Amino acid sequence: MNKEIIIEIGKDTNIKYEYNPYKKVIEVDRVLFGTERYPQNYGFIQNKLDWDGDPLDSLIISNHSFMTGSHLEARIIGSMEMIDGGETDTKLISVFNGDPRLDYIKTIKDVPQHLLDEIANFFKNYKNLQKKEVIVKGFLGKKEAESVIKECEDLYTKYFDKMSKEEFLKNMKKEHPEKYL
Repeated sequence: MNKEIIIEIGKDTNIKYEYNPYKKVIEVDRVLFGTERYPQNYGFIQNKLDWDGDPLDSLIISNHSFMTGSHLEARIIGSMEMIDGGETDTKLISVFNGDPRLDYIKTIKDVPQHLLDEIANFFKNYKNLQKKEVIVKGFLGKKEAESVIKECEDLYTKYFDKMSKEEFLKNMKKEHPEKYL
C-alpha cells in the first residue's frame, strides 16, 4: 500500500514540528529537551485522525533527510503501537519509494532489527526530560497498519471539524477507554 506522506520533521533533527490541521500549517512545537534526534523522517497522512486527536503519524525510512513540508510517496510496511501521555499514538512505518537502495524493504521483517531498536529506543526516551511517559508496545505488520489507516480514516470522517481536539479526546476516552490509559 502506497500513501502520500507530508514531512513534518527531517531525519536527524531535534526540532519537533507539528502539523496543525485546523490552521492547515506546520508549526514549531518545541526543541526536544534531551540529546535525542529523530532517527528517521517523520510525517503524517492527510485526512486520517488518530486516537490522540492528531493526524496519523508515519516514520519514513530513508538514507536522507527530507525538508519540512515536502510531500512524498511511501509504501506502508507496518506500524509501531505506542501510548504517549495515556493516549494511543500509532506510528506507521513506511519506506520512501523514490530510492532504489531501499527496494528490498517490503515488510517490517525486512527492516534491520537494529534500526527498529533505534526507533523504539528514541520514542521510549525522547520525553524523559519532560517527565512524560511513553510506552512502546511493539511493531506490527502491513495488514495491521492497513487496519489502522482505515480506522483513522473513519475517525477523521466522523469527527474532524465537528468538535475541538479537546472535545474529541474527552468523548473518545468515554466511548473507547481501551485506547487510553
